[in-house]
Amino acid sequence: MKNLKERILLLLFISLFLKSQGQTQTFQPYKSGIILYEGYSFPIVPGTEAWKSIHHSQRVTSLQLPADTLQNISTARLLETCLYYPFNIDIFAFDDQMDSFRRVKNQFNGYAELYQRTDYVQQLMSLYNSRSVAFVDQIIIDYDRGLYAFDFKIMEFMLSDAAILASDTQAAQIVVSILEKMEQKAQNPVYGNTNRIPIGLTIGRCLQHTNTFSDYQGSTLQSFLQSGKLSNPADLDYIFNKTKTM
Repeated sequence: MKNLKERILLLLFISLFLKSQGQTQTFQPYKSGIILYEGYSFPIVPGTEAWKSIHHSQRVTSLQLPADTLQNISTARLLETCLYYPFNIDIFAFDDQMDSFRRVKNQFNGYAELYQRTDYVQQLMSLYNSRSVAFVDQIIIDYDRGLYAFDFKIMEFMLSDAAILASDTQAAQIVVSILEKMEQKAQNPVYGNTNRIPIGLTIGRCLQHTNTFSDYQGSTLQSFLQSGKLSNPADLDYIFNKTKTM
């Protein structure tokens, strides 16, 4: 994490999450009393004695979706399952969150299946647009507010991949939606500072659909848009400046 305050907050979230999960054998996301969870119910719940008795690699294995579930689960339920995959929290444990996201999605077969669904982009856009930024103001418990804010960040990481698969129309809609959410989140301190890399990557990949970067003279931008690894911070400024002319 980039500062001590964020690191402490993350550790608090993890501690409270595991504590709440340890009191039940039925999987529910960290705020099940606020938003109804309709995704897959993982058989081994973080925080339980069964979870504590196995190693990390065994935990990862225990969370994989069975073949019949992968074949029959709806895209909406699969999307929700990925959104609340217990190891998503690992994304925010390191400075390079894009790399952490790649590692997390590569270890969970739910992501692999989700990205193959033809309606994945539309389902993700629908979920992202339907979640109100202002909803956190209705939540009394501070750590639930923070964890709810993580939902948006995870969806924005997922949108960076969806932008590659999106149609031209969908790409334009993603840019509008993500800029609107950015503006709304900036008005609420719960969301903290915007992680510009996944947002910029998503917008950049969407703008590629319209040949927006034809005037760019360097090579690092295309490398960033392809790999998601930022080597030149000026590329992000260039992408966000382009959105101001839309």
